[in-house]
Amino acid sequence: MNTLIKTSVRLLFRTKGFWFFLILAPILSTVILKNKFDSSAAYVNRREEVIELDSSEDKVAYYGSGGNYLVKVYDASGSDLSEYMLDKMSKTGLFTLCRAKVSDDFNIDKQLKTDGNEDRMGVAVYLKEDFDKCALNGDYAKALTIYTLSDDSRNEAFFESIKTELSLLANAPVMSGERSAAAVLDTLANVDDSLPDKVIETTGGIGGHDLTAKQVNQKTQMGYAFAFMTLGFVFCGIFVAHTVIREEKNDVLKRIKLTKVSTLKYFASKFVVAVIVSMMMTIVEAGFSSLLAPDDIGMSRIKFIAMIFMLGLIFCTLSMLVGILMGEVMSANVAAFTIWSMSALLSGLYFPLDYTSPFLKTLSFFLPQKWFMDGTELILVNDNGAFVMLICTTVAYMVVVLSLGSIGLKVKRTEQ
Repeated sequence: MNTLIKTSVRLLFRTKGFWFFLILAPILSTVILKNKFDSSAAYVNRREEVIELDSSEDKVAYYGSGGNYLVKVYDASGSDLSEYMLDKMSKTGLFTLCRAKVSDDFNIDKQLKTDGNEDRMGVAVYLKEDFDKCALNGDYAKALTIYTLSDDSRNEAFFESIKTELSLLANAPVMSGERSAAAVLDTLANVDDSLPDKVIETTGGIGGHDLTAKQVNQKTQMGYAFAFMTLGFVFCGIFVAHTVIREEKNDVLKRIKLTKVSTLKYFASKFVVAVIVSMMMTIVEAGFSSLLAPDDIGMSRIKFIAMIFMLGLIFCTLSMLVGILMGEVMSANVAAFTIWSMSALLSGLYFPLDYTSPFLKTLSFFLPQKWFMDGTELILVNDNGAFVMLICTTVAYMVVVLSLGSIGLKVKRTEQ
């Protein structure tokens, strides 16, 4: 047994591809955790702020998660009053406003032909260059134009909301006694201060836990790190399977059996090698993770490394057994890539699954990464049951992998 393990490890060490994935995956996961970025837009159900677009050609459909009512604003005014009105409307939480600042000679009709066919929104609003003057005079038709681009039942609520805000702008000069934009804004600010403060009570996030924007970013980055580490574990497991395939092709396995080594003992040695490989990659990741601050991963380094090892144990053994059952190097490589890409895509490592179909949500619960993402969320909110869940998950998947693997090997031996 020890001889079989040592021989397999030596063969792996002679494989350049094995070293490539053993080093590359931890490096990529460390880089993604080190770099900070804001991904909360993909997870937050409502945006209570005006989303600034880089240009009028940017699509707003990307911000429509959860059935948000989208409004695209072409702002040729760019004034403080238009800023105030849009900000007030966005803070209602009823609409998601996306604004693109445009020039005075902007061709709204041409742009709407494109957006009407290639984008998705409830209405489009064009704020004209003389918006301030017309709005303060109560001449709303000259201040802006609203284009209805859907039959959404919430259109009426938007029309009523914008009428309310425009009427406030028109009445503000009467209350302030002046018509300057600065005086009007001061008056409107005093009116807002006299209103009751808006209080939001959070009863639970989409996943059942309240995550801050920072924790959402940490969870998202952890998902990308899991994706890179899963890639490394899957292909390192496949390289273990390559040794079995080559030994079968070169009749080495037959010679091993002549030494009275049972088939069960032979494959058990390969399983041990897969465990050793998982430990090796985890150690490499532990070394690179020393470059990370605790704030980069949102949890203690020990918990992070433990999660990586358990995830690696599942995928390294799974890919090894799948590769052995395929019985051919190229087929094993294709199977490994398929396992990695599809499991990462459907388990929510790249994007949240909250607004996908019920079928995809159910399917994700069969994938290990889904449980490790849930475990990450539990750790971020200091839930003590996180590791109990992860350990049970790892044991369950190992039992399934070993059971299916043993059945597959028996069927393969029968066919031979």
